[in-house]
Amino acid sequence: MKLKSIFIFLLLAPITLTVFAQKQGDKSPMPIGGMEAVAKKVVYPDEIKGKNIKGDVQVMVTVDSTGAILATKIHKALHPACDSAAVKAVRSVKFKPGEKNGKKAVKKVIIPINF
Repeated sequence: MKLKSIFIFLLLAPITLTVFAQKQGDKSPMPIGGMEAVAKKVVYPDEIKGKNIKGDVQVMVTVDSTGAILATKIHKALHPACDSAAVKAVRSVKFKPGEKNGKKAVKKVIIPINF
């Protein structure tokens, strides 16, 4: 029984260490004020009111080492008007830069916005 426990530990240990090593020192960029800051900037488009269009838009944001937005791209679309409103909301907030190996770096993050 003791040998079986040690064997299972040895199988799982490299996986656990690998996952920990990948996460240590790495951080995604985040909107200053959190997701609430982005949510406050979202405007539901007039052209889709009453059309029962609901769902999520995912905006991929590339943020540089100073927190400036370099690029935005729709990762998951819903409706052109919602997609445009989501990008506008994301671009209207400032970001804290991400980190790689403990140093500020250019990183991407996906921001989900619900309509």
